Amino acid sequence: MTPYKLPGPILLTLLLTTLLCTSARAQESVTLEILQEQAAVAAIDVIIARQQLDAAKLEFDAFGASMKPRLDLVANFPNYFRTSSEVTQNDGTVAFREVEINNSFVGLFARQRIASTGGTITLESRLQRTDNFVQDNKFYNGSPLRLIYRQPILAFNPWKWDRKLLPMQVTVNERQLTAARAGAALEATDRFFDLVSADQERLIAEVNKVANEQLYTVAQERYELGKINRGDLVQLQLELTSAEQSLLRAKRLVGAASAAIYRLLGKAYDRILLRPQLPETEVKTDIDTDRAITLMQQRRPEILAAQQRTLEAEREEDRVRRDLGPRIDLEAGFGFVRNGEEIAPIYSDPKNERILSVNLSLPILDWGERKALTKRAASARGLAEEIARRTELELGTELVQLLEQWKTVQEELRLATQIKDLATERFEISKESYELGAIPLSQLTLAQQARDQNTRAYASTLRAYWFTYAQLARLTLWDFINDKPLGN
Repeated sequence: MTPYKLPGPILLTLLLTTLLCTSARAQESVTLEILQEQAAVAAIDVIIARQQLDAAKLEFDAFGASMKPRLDLVANFPNYFRTSSEVTQNDGTVAFREVEINNSFVGLFARQRIASTGGTITLESRLQRTDNFVQDNKFYNGSPLRLIYRQPILAFNPWKWDRKLLPMQVTVNERQLTAARAGAALEATDRFFDLVSADQERLIAEVNKVANEQLYTVAQERYELGKINRGDLVQLQLELTSAEQSLLRAKRLVGAASAAIYRLLGKAYDRILLRPQLPETEVKTDIDTDRAITLMQQRRPEILAAQQRTLEAEREEDRVRRDLGPRIDLEAGFGFVRNGEEIAPIYSDPKNERILSVNLSLPILDWGERKALTKRAASARGLAEEIARRTELELGTELVQLLEQWKTVQEELRLATQIKDLATERFEISKESYELGAIPLSQLTLAQQARDQNTRAYASTLRAYWFTYAQLARLTLWDFINDKPLGN
C-alpha cells in the first residue's frame, strides 16, 4: 500500500520543522497491513483460539485411538492375606477357622470397540494361582484363550455421536481461529486509526505552529508600521500559543495510541512512538451480495457452532430416550478353560468354554419420568434449532447492512479527499493573501479552521472506510481485495 502524500507546501513545512527540531523519543513507522498481520498472530484471542484448536484436534485423535485395538496387561501379585473366617457347620453352628491365602492373577486383554453398534469384542488370556498356606496346597485356574462379544441393544451409543461431533468441533475451532485472526485485524484497524487521528492532530498542530510563527513575525512588523491593530496581533499570538498547546496534547495522544498497539501485540511499551503510514485509498472492490452471504454461511464459526449445539441436543434427546427405555444386553463367547493343581494341563489340554447371556430390562412404571425428561430434551433441541436460525439471520442482516455501508463509504471517501485538498489549497491562498494584506485576519482564521476540520473529517472517513472493509472480511472470513480465504 502506498502511503498518503501531503500537499507540497505542507510537506515542505513539516520537513523544515523536522530538521530544525530535535526529538527525545524515537519513532517507528507502521502500516495498516503489517499491523493487521502482526495482530493476527500475536493477539491474545488468537493465541487462545489456537490452543483450543490444538485441544480439539488432540481430543479427536484420542477418540480415533480409542477406536483401534487396545492391549492391556493386568496383574495382581502378591495378593496375600491372613485372617480368620466364619464357617457354618452342618449342624448350623458357626466355627472360626484360620485362613492364610495368596491369590495371584495375570491377564492379557485385547479389546476392540465397534463405533457403529456400540459393541465390544474382547480377546483375553488369563491365569490365576491360589496358595493356601494353612492346608499347604496350591491351585491353578486359567483360560488360555477366550473371545467375548458384548452388544447392548436399544441402548445409547455415545461412540456413534462422538464420531459425528468431534470432527465438527475441530472444524468449528479452525473457523474460530480464522475468525479470531480477523477479529484481531479488526481491532488492529481500530487502534491504527486511533494512532492516525492522534498523528493527524500532531501534523495539524505542527503545521499551525510553523504557520502561526511566520504570520506572527509578519504581524509584528505590520503592527509596528501601524497597518494592523493590537487585537489582530494578540489574536495571532493566541493562535500560536494554542498550536503549541495542541502539539503537546497530540504528542501525548500519539504515545497513548502507540502503547495501545503494543499491548495488542503483546509487547512491552518502551516509549518508541509509532508513526502511521496511511493505506492506499483507491481499492475499488465491488462485493457481490449473494456471494458474500454464501461465504458467510459457509465460513462463519457461529453458524457451524449453532448446528453443533443442535446436534448435541439431539444426542441428549437420544440418550434420555434410550437410557430410560427398554434395553437388551447380549453377551456371547467361547474359549478354553481348565483348573487343577498343575499349570501344564491348562495349556496342553484345556476344556471348551461357551458363554451366552441375554439380559432384558423393561421399565413398567416410572410415573412419567421418561416422558418428562424426553419432552425436556426435545424442548432443548427445539431451542437449539431456533438459536441456529436466529444466528444465521442476525449475521446475514449485519452483512447486508455492511455491504450497503461499504458502497456509501467509498463515495464518502472520494468526496472527503477532494474537500480536504480544496480546504488545504484555500488555506495556502488565504495565508499568502493575508501576508500581502489583501484579506483580514478573520478570513485567514476561518480558512485555517476549515482546513483543520476537513483534515480531521478525511481521517475519520478513511477510518470508516477501512474499518467497514475489515468488518466485511471478519464477517465472511474472505479477503475480497485478493479474492482468497482470509488467512491464506
